[in-house]
Amino acid sequence: MNIQQITDYLTEHVSDPAPKYILIKEIFGKAPTSPEYIDAYNEMRQSKWYRALADEQRDNGSWGGFHGMISSNMRTSIFECTEDALRRARELSLSMDDPIVAKCIGYLERILRGEEGYPDRIEKHGDNGKSFLVFYPYMVAANISLFHPGNPLLIPMRDKLVDNLKAKFAQGRFDEVAWERERQTIKGPYLTIWNMYHIWLLRDAACLDDALQRLYLDSIWHKADGTVYLSDIPPADKRRLEDRDFFIWLSNYECLSGFSLFSMFMKDDIFPHLLCEIDRFMNEDVVMTAPSQHYVRYAESWRDKNKQKTDIILRIARILVRC
Repeated sequence: MNIQQITDYLTEHVSDPAPKYILIKEIFGKAPTSPEYIDAYNEMRQSKWYRALADEQRDNGSWGGFHGMISSNMRTSIFECTEDALRRARELSLSMDDPIVAKCIGYLERILRGEEGYPDRIEKHGDNGKSFLVFYPYMVAANISLFHPGNPLLIPMRDKLVDNLKAKFAQGRFDEVAWERERQTIKGPYLTIWNMYHIWLLRDAACLDDALQRLYLDSIWHKADGTVYLSDIPPADKRRLEDRDFFIWLSNYECLSGFSLFSMFMKDDIFPHLLCEIDRFMNEDVVMTAPSQHYVRYAESWRDKNKQKTDIILRIARILVRC
């Protein structure tokens, strides 16, 4: 099994607007100015998934609360909060050029500039919310960074994270003493280096030299209890399609794929493993056991088992083409 065979399979089986757009953009690598890209993007904007984002977006660019629901009332909307909607926008491969995304990023920028208040309740975490208020801007900035890593508003927070990493790995290995000192002063998972939001801020930004990036990625790759807010499975601990936690494990690579050294960590073990899993999925009767909420749905309807299979293969292929 190789990338070309996967591409050929997807070309033959993808038909719905959203997966077709992702295929054209990420797997074929067509330029945004190309006719194929423009046609696929315009079709995708008519898809049920894009319309759901557009229909529920509020006038200020949000989808209600940022990190969670504003109200405890029973949810009637598709998207629980702004982060939930932005996660879906990333799954659909939307970028800053899209009006939905641009409108939301403008809203998040206003939060960072202090022009909009935080829409969420303050999480106490044993210190009456002090550490949460420190961390909240990082969550907002991280979501901006996934769509606009060069945004100048992110520079001060990113610089603090880089300085933190330099201090932790100053001796060429992780400083356990410094880590324990930080744990005693900062409540909750906020300024830890193994935090999904901090990974989002550091990826795609060319802010880490190769030596520091290698140390950082290696620490994430083998961390026994995983990454805060993302996965409790270390990337190095392989899973198969039949495993209940396969998609949780796969999310590690979706998160880390924006680092320049990502392919170096993937090439000898995980990359061939994922190729093998796709080969089995295409040619064997593989029974998935993961909870359905961990799947990503691109096709308009999942009643068609072939479209389920195509969506899952496309999700894995999006990682492989970054290697």
